[in-house]
Amino acid sequence: MKQTGRYRMKQLWKVMGGVLVASLLAGTVAHAQTTVTMWTFLDINAEGGRNVALKQMIADFEAANPDIKIDVEPQVWSTLAEKFVLGSNAGNAPDIGWVNSENLGFIMNSDSGADLKALVLDKWSEEQRQDFLLTSSFSAVTDGDAVRAVPLMPSTWVLMYRKDLFEAAGLTAADIATWDGVTEAAKKLTADTNSDGQNDVWGIGLGLSQERYSVTPAFLATVDGNGRIFDDNCVAQFDNDAGRMAVGMQVDWITKDNVTPREALAMSSDDAIDQFAAGRYAMMIIANSRYEQIQRTAAGWDGSQLGIAPVPGVTAGEPGPALLVGWWAVQWAGSPNSEAAAKFISYMSGVEGARLWNIPGEQIPTYRSIADRPEMDDPVREGLRATAEIVAENGELMPGKCNWGRTQADFNLATQQVILGQATLDDALRQAEQSTNDRQ
Repeated sequence: MKQTGRYRMKQLWKVMGGVLVASLLAGTVAHAQTTVTMWTFLDINAEGGRNVALKQMIADFEAANPDIKIDVEPQVWSTLAEKFVLGSNAGNAPDIGWVNSENLGFIMNSDSGADLKALVLDKWSEEQRQDFLLTSSFSAVTDGDAVRAVPLMPSTWVLMYRKDLFEAAGLTAADIATWDGVTEAAKKLTADTNSDGQNDVWGIGLGLSQERYSVTPAFLATVDGNGRIFDDNCVAQFDNDAGRMAVGMQVDWITKDNVTPREALAMSSDDAIDQFAAGRYAMMIIANSRYEQIQRTAAGWDGSQLGIAPVPGVTAGEPGPALLVGWWAVQWAGSPNSEAAAKFISYMSGVEGARLWNIPGEQIPTYRSIADRPEMDDPVREGLRATAEIVAENGELMPGKCNWGRTQADFNLATQQVILGQATLDDALRQAEQSTNDRQ
């Protein structure tokens, strides 16, 4: 009997074990996940409003969609678009990529991006369409009947400045409404505060390197002076009086006016922004999306003294261009997870995602309902409100099919060549324009 009992017990355990294994396998099948890979410049494990916003967005989305996992792979922001297209050509692009406006040409002139009109936009409700504030932005990413990208975080470049330094120098925002005014203000703001013979605060900051570059005053002043950088066929047009005035202005800031340090020639835009936050620059052209970061990292000065002014104009009474740019989501045309990827893009660009981009992300609202919520009246959001007003009054789009991301580096190189005596202003601009045209 004992032998029989032990035998029956073993058989029972076998049966129960089989049931357990079968249950586990069934559970695995029931909860199988689709992993969507996304390349972005953000790091969800880092500090900062945009990083926190994306992390919360992913958590909320995954909770509502347990069959989808979002795998974020941070990348260098300046090469995201080019790397995405190269990955597409090699057959190993991520399901979702982020692209900044300056590099949309990589997407628009390749077959790497899926049609998000069919996958995302056609599924919007009429209420969402009426609520969305950036409908006109789709003109830059429309290719025939297809739409290749969806805006996530719109931004523009503004002139950020130190209110405390302006007050001490007897200056106001009205004094920097033109580039001539900026030059004169920069002279007053440049100072040797400890009398050691070296300037501790420089009037205006620049990042003029060939890597990790961004828009500088010369680019914006040229757009203003020309009315645009490209013609309708994406042929660059800045080897002219407007371009010479603009690049010459930057050259003079370093070599003649002594309001920008010579080290700016080797600084990336990120380096220069760090210097502004550290208190070495009194003002600088910076993307409005950096406002919250600079306030948080301001060293040795009160972040509440950070001011925003419109891009200065070439002509008095005419503000410079507020180029409506920012970050877009694209989906790989060859994605094996098309439906899941489109679902997350829809979430990031929808009202729920936009609410998080706004707060805690501190980005410009993309929906009217978000712009009108009480949180936007908080004094801490002064920068967002000011930028929204600037965009509303002077916002304009760059053409999506023209490759102008590297044009910013072309302007930087032209400035470097003139300062270092490697080329005349005319020759440097001619080379810069040719370099831009060669990339179209």
